[in-house]
Amino acid sequence: MKKYLLKYVSENLKTIKVMAICICVGFIVGILVFQMLNQDVKNELINNIKSTLDISKSDNFESINIIKNGVTSNLLITSIIYLSAITLIAPICISLLNFLKGFAIGIYVPTLFLTFGMGKGILTMLLIVILPNFIYLPVFIYMSTNAIKFHYLILESNNKLSILIKESYMIVIALSLMILSVLIEQMASFGVISLYTK
Repeated sequence: MKKYLLKYVSENLKTIKVMAICICVGFIVGILVFQMLNQDVKNELINNIKSTLDISKSDNFESINIIKNGVTSNLLITSIIYLSAITLIAPICISLLNFLKGFAIGIYVPTLFLTFGMGKGILTMLLIVILPNFIYLPVFIYMSTNAIKFHYLILESNNKLSILIKESYMIVIALSLMILSVLIEQMASFGVISLYTK
């Protein structure tokens, strides 16, 4: 596995760097945009987080639904990435998706700090942003890189069926790791609920 990963990174280093830069730029832009939002919009974002946490700490909270929603959203994201891969401008579309991923995190992080304050905000960020994304973001970049490779291979190769089968195998592995990050986020969210109720 280690050999495969080292070989994969060396063969796709340029694309991996581009995807990582897109996420980082998106993250910075997200934070800057958040700072420019008027207070009403910021309050709306904070209230959305608070209402989600209020539902989570109630008796009606069902963690299985959160996991199901997480799995569904990851299936949707994977579908969008690979639908983008069959367009003529696949690298641009997939780079934009990575930018948007970073942008969403960039909006989310300052919202958490405004909701929880500095001390609890740092703990919350560690639990539900850094911990799950430690797995999720490398897998997201891996999937994006594979989708760009898939774009060029499917255009150039005569044996499209074998490429599809191989890519399906890669997608299953990536999705499994994405679902693992959803489970980690779900477990970590109980700690966040505990912080919110104190």
